[in-house]
Amino acid sequence: MLTRIKKTVGEDDFSYFIRYFGLFTLIFSAMTLIIIQVMRSSLYTTVDENLKTLSQDPYSIVAIANRDQRQSGDKLNDKENDVMDVPNHDKSEPKGDVTSNTTVVLLNKKYENLTTGNGFLNLKSVIFGRKLLNKVSQLRITNSYGKKESYRAYMTDLGLSDGDESDVKYAVIMTNISQLEQTSEKNESQIALVMICFWGISLFASLFLARLSVKPLLESMQKQKAFVENASHELRTPLAVLQNRLETLFRKPEATIMESSESIASSLDEVRNMKLLTTNLLNIARRDDGLKPEIDEIDPSFFDQTFSNFEIIAEENAKVFRGENRVDKIISSDKILLKQLMTILYDNALKYTDEDGEIGFKVQLKDKNLLIKVLDNGPGIPDEDKKRIFDRFYRVDKARTRQKGGFGLGLSLAKQIVEAFKGNIQVRDNKPRGTIFEVKLSTKTESRKRNRKEEK
Repeated sequence: MLTRIKKTVGEDDFSYFIRYFGLFTLIFSAMTLIIIQVMRSSLYTTVDENLKTLSQDPYSIVAIANRDQRQSGDKLNDKENDVMDVPNHDKSEPKGDVTSNTTVVLLNKKYENLTTGNGFLNLKSVIFGRKLLNKVSQLRITNSYGKKESYRAYMTDLGLSDGDESDVKYAVIMTNISQLEQTSEKNESQIALVMICFWGISLFASLFLARLSVKPLLESMQKQKAFVENASHELRTPLAVLQNRLETLFRKPEATIMESSESIASSLDEVRNMKLLTTNLLNIARRDDGLKPEIDEIDPSFFDQTFSNFEIIAEENAKVFRGENRVDKIISSDKILLKQLMTILYDNALKYTDEDGEIGFKVQLKDKNLLIKVLDNGPGIPDEDKKRIFDRFYRVDKARTRQKGGFGLGLSLAKQIVEAFKGNIQVRDNKPRGTIFEVKLSTKTESRKRNRKEEK
């Protein structure tokens, strides 16, 4: 078990998991505290407002006290009855909401309790003071069954005293909130339970996000590792050849240049290969930072000139080149990247086509897209290799490609250029023999006539 825990902690995505899980924990904890705090602060808002409203109607307050006294079987003294029977007081509905949970305690000038009880509460045990005047407070009162009841209370000056110390001076209006507290506690428990459930879900969400976050990093590291390994492998062969040839020359210090010409020529070939490889590696590194095409106007004659160069190279290699330029409008694209892309595709077809073979190169416009198609009648590419030919250093026939100076970097560069143009590149078989590369690039076109008018 300990070994498994150590293995889990040591995984690449564990630090990401801790970050996400900690963030989710902080969010859900803050949400729980905020929701509970809002519930508690708003729980007694209505009750407190009702108490303050009812305190503005002194005669209704005394009437409630008298109701409680009658229910308990007690009577107020004559002075107190006189207060309740004042003929000019308002007989209308009380200003606040009066319910069965509303109770009133009457006090004299000395804050002595004049209310014996209401049959359910032992109000004589409650002590009131000046510090509670005109304030909302919370009280805990024991009922007739010995249980504590929670009340919200508001003390107000009735303003009805005529100078007698036994007269009613103050009143404490109370509303039972025990049920509200119980409901609140139940709701808080449910909220906490829901938050705990979501917190548990966040555990799996954190694990998923951690793996999702670390996946591209691991893939990038794997590609970088493979890149370094492949580059080292490609450099190992020419370095070994150079070492062997130089050691041969060292063993024959008296040999003339003519006698050592074969070793020197072979060494120079390997130096050229290494120079080409390092140049390609530098281009790959620069392309990894992202390609930003510089858009410029390209005349259709650009493709004719490029095809002329390709035809010369094909003749030198004893091969046939057939170029077809169907572009009849000026297009907007990056001339340098476009030429590099066409050269890579042509060079790839040239390498994999035997002597007396044919290479076809066709460009045309269709639906505001530039279509490039390169055909050859070489040996073709097996289906299992088609998915990997755009990977760096991957070659279908490594021995044959190396003899012709290939490193498996061209098509990888071609794909990066195509992606920079937000296009796509596909490869398929050329029946009955060979391969077809098809490229689709997004571009803008402009008619030749319109351009000439602008120049005038």
